[in-house]
Order: sequence, then C-alpha cells, then structure tokens
Amino acid sequence: MAIAMTDPPPAAADRPPEPGAAVRRYVVLGLGNRIQGDEALGALVVEMLDRPDGPLAALPDPGAVEAIDGGTVGLALLPLIEDLDGLVVVDLIDGREEPGTLQDLDGMLLLRRDIVMGVHDLGATELLATLQLMGSMPQRVRVVGIQPMSIHLGTELTPAVGAAVPALVRSVVGHLRAWQLEDGSDG
Repeated sequence: MAIAMTDPPPAAADRPPEPGAAVRRYVVLGLGNRIQGDEALGALVVEMLDRPDGPLAALPDPGAVEAIDGGTVGLALLPLIEDLDGLVVVDLIDGREEPGTLQDLDGMLLLRRDIVMGVHDLGATELLATLQLMGSMPQRVRVVGIQPMSIHLGTELTPAVGAAVPALVRSVVGHLRAWQLEDGSDG
C-alpha cells in the first residue's frame, strides 16, 4: 500500500498477528521530486512496487512491506520508519559515476557524509541520523539509487536512468526477500 504524505500514519499492522508471532515491518521509502526529471525516481519506483500484481507480490510476506512516497518531506517521515525490520531508501545517488549507474549502499554509509544523494540530500541524511540518535534505527538499511543524468523541470526520467530502473527494482526486492527469509517469513 503506497502512502502519500497527506495520508495519516498507518496503523501498526493491517491484520492482527497470530498469538506469539512477531510482527515484521519493512518499508521501501521513495524520495524525490516528481516534477524534476530524474528526481522523480523514488516516487516512480514506489508506484511500480505498489501495484497489486507488482514485484512485491512475489515476496514471502508481501503484506509486511509498505511502499511510501516520501517526496521531499524529510523529518516528518520519522514516525513511518522507526524501529523497522528493514528499510530500503530509493533515491538518486550522485556518486560521480556514469548516468544510469546502479548504486546499492549500506545505509550506515550515508551517515559518513561523503556520499552525495539527490537535491534533498540533507533530508535523507537527517532522517537516518535522527533515527540513530533516537535509538530507533531500523535493523537493516539499504540505500538503492541511480546516478542521475539531469535534474530538470519535467516528469520523465532520462533514458539512462529509466533503463536502470528494472535492475534497481530487482535489487530492492532482493533485499526484502533476503530479509524476510532471514526473519522466518514464509507468507
């Protein structure tokens, strides 16, 4: 279920857990600005993942995953991503690579401050740093992104970034699948 920042925070779970069962929560957080070309990456990936027949449907427990379009909201996202079993942030990553290069990083690397992300870099870094300070950091954090070609007014990804999206989606789903299997999710 995609969550827009205009929606109220979701309930802790959509269904009651079985007695004695741990409730697992995973989030894919797409960041970016929908009207700035390649900056729309996060929102577009969340849309793809959120389709009922989309890539998340093949996970062991698709109901444990929330896809959130976080836009450029920043710290207002904290209540949605505290104390998760796993968080995948999808955003542009300016690693000074060729446009369209897929980058898949351990989320703790972002806190080093020498990794540059999209135009809202400070928001992504502040989110993770604040979670860390609060003691609410998700158990696992991956930042998966693509080297941008152009940040411009428009709603379409550049060809280089668009061509890399399927590999990015496979990476996101691969992390979620591995985490769920590690956590004992079997649907």
